[in-house]
Amino acid sequence: MTASSDCTKRIYGGFWIRTAAFVIDLIILTAIVLLVGGAIYIIPDLLGIKETGFIQVLLMLWPLILWLVVPWLYCVLWESSKVKATPGKLMFSLIVVNKEGKRLEFWHASGRYWIKAITFMFVHIIYIVVAFTAKKQGVHDLCTNTFVVNKKELQRHQQQLPFPPVASNIMN
Repeated sequence: MTASSDCTKRIYGGFWIRTAAFVIDLIILTAIVLLVGGAIYIIPDLLGIKETGFIQVLLMLWPLILWLVVPWLYCVLWESSKVKATPGKLMFSLIVVNKEGKRLEFWHASGRYWIKAITFMFVHIIYIVVAFTAKKQGVHDLCTNTFVVNKKELQRHQQQLPFPPVASNIMN
């Protein structure tokens, strides 16, 4: 194994580190959903409109709405931001990038998120793919041509490249 291929292997976020990041994000998301959901259940009671038929139906649907919208916005807004990662990924210096090593656009991150969410709903084992692909990509990464990489290793590798530093050399 050459030094270059060893460096390239360290760039990609592997299965266990991504799983740890996912667990941290899940804890944060659960807290957010519980806080928002709790507030939503308290407001109609405070206003004295909890018995209204529409409000009762809305209160029954809120958990579904919250668990669809909040995780999507959480992941997409963080991953398409300048930090390129959710707080869980940031704790492990991981970022999500496109094939050029650049930040994802909102809709690109949305596509990645929904592919991940849908595949997880139907086949939980699909995440294991990360452990067996050369560039540690899940099905959602393969479909959207994205990579979860170690930010420090990517920066180190880009500094070693001749001018101009292009991340796509690693990503391809």
